[in-house]
Amino acid sequence: MVMLDSIAKHGKHWQGVDFLVFESYVWWMHSPFLNATYRPPYQVQEYNVTTAYKLALKTWANWLESNIQPFIQNVFFMSMSPTHLWSWEWNPGSDENCFNESYPIQGSYWGTGSNLEIMKILHDSLQKLKIDVTLLNITQLSEYRKDAHTSVYGERKGKLLTKEQRANPKSFADCIHWCLPGVPDTWNEILYAYLLKNYQNFS
Repeated sequence: MVMLDSIAKHGKHWQGVDFLVFESYVWWMHSPFLNATYRPPYQVQEYNVTTAYKLALKTWANWLESNIQPFIQNVFFMSMSPTHLWSWEWNPGSDENCFNESYPIQGSYWGTGSNLEIMKILHDSLQKLKIDVTLLNITQLSEYRKDAHTSVYGERKGKLLTKEQRANPKSFADCIHWCLPGVPDTWNEILYAYLLKNYQNFS
C-alpha cells in the first residue's frame, strides 16, 4: 500500500545534503493497479499504476520545491533500468529470458521492459519543476544489455539458488537486477561526469 501524497518519512533525511539521486520504477510495474491513499480521509483505493506514478511524482516535485536550495544542492533522477524477461523480443520465435545470454542486442531495439508512458510522465514532471533536476537517462543504453543480469547466479530471499532452481531458469532467472561489470558502472560514470562538470563550473 502506497501513500501517494507524503514522503515526509524519508524526506526528513534528505534536507541539507549536497547531492540527491532519485530513482523509482520497477516496483511500480508488478501489476497494472495498486492500492494507495491520496489526501484525506486517506481511504485505500485502487489506482491505475500510471495515475499513481503521476501523483507520486507530483508529491515529490512539491517536496523538492519546498525543501531544496537549488544553488547549494544538486538533484538527479535516474531513468528506468529495463528488464529482459522475454527472449522473443530480441530473438523472434524463442521462448526464454535473459538466461545464458552472453552478447548485447544488436541493432535498434526498444523492449517492453521499459514503459514509455512512465518515461513521458517523468519527462513532463521534470519540465514543470521550478528547480533544476538533471535526468540521468540510462534506459536506452541499458536496453541492449540482455547479457548483464544476475540470471540464475543470484539469490532469492537471502539464499543462493539451489541446484534444482538453477536448472529451471524460465522460473528462477533474475532478469531484473544487474550484476555484470559495465552496465551499472556506466550509470555511475554518467553521474560522476555530471558531478565533475558541476565542480569545474564552480571552481
